[in-house]
Amino acid sequence: MQKLVSANPALAKQPDFRSIMELRSLDVIATRIWFDRRVATRYPANVLSGFETTAGATFFNLNDLQDEYRNEPGTVISADFYHANSLLPLSDQEIVDRVVSHVATCEPGFKGAKVTDSIVLRFPKAVTHFSPGSYQHRPFQATTIPNVFMAGDWVKGVPHGANGLSQERAYVTGLSAANLVISRLDRGGQPAQILDVEPDEPHIAAARAAVRGLREVAAAAGLRSPFL
Repeated sequence: MQKLVSANPALAKQPDFRSIMELRSLDVIATRIWFDRRVATRYPANVLSGFETTAGATFFNLNDLQDEYRNEPGTVISADFYHANSLLPLSDQEIVDRVVSHVATCEPGFKGAKVTDSIVLRFPKAVTHFSPGSYQHRPFQATTIPNVFMAGDWVKGVPHGANGLSQERAYVTGLSAANLVISRLDRGGQPAQILDVEPDEPHIAAARAAVRGLREVAAAAGLRSPFL
């Protein structure tokens, strides 16, 4: 988006688009790996945490999540590294070996499974860095250009429980942006139904309430958090 703003004078004139230039971004590596046999995983998706010094990752068992792979004879997984700056120079094979090692540590069933095929894709500066102070520079869905609407997990002001860096929020804001287009065109289109997330578990709800209370106390005392 920053490249579009830099290259387009019409966007560069708008303060909300220029504010996007203040956002930082992170490198991403996406992998897809095929194994020679089916391996049952405890969860269809999970986090690979603590393996890389500066990068975090998630992995997905595509046999459980996508119809395309449901009947594959072997297991197919995808794994994505975020803040993968230091991993980009590695060869495809080195990255695949890392993924296999990390996943096998979390899911021992992969130990001994052989890789039959793999894909490694690199995306420099591909996702927003949700760092302290970045919120003020993130765009709203409705922009200063009447027929331009934003979608993605980086937009703010969307009243939905899917918050932060997530594919769920990207999906929800895509539906929401489409609904805004339908409303603007006013041609009788059928808006998409957007389901909210399930209510927080009691301990999560209590923690959120405590944080809100602390923020209110800080605001009353004239203190402003650097994380807002």
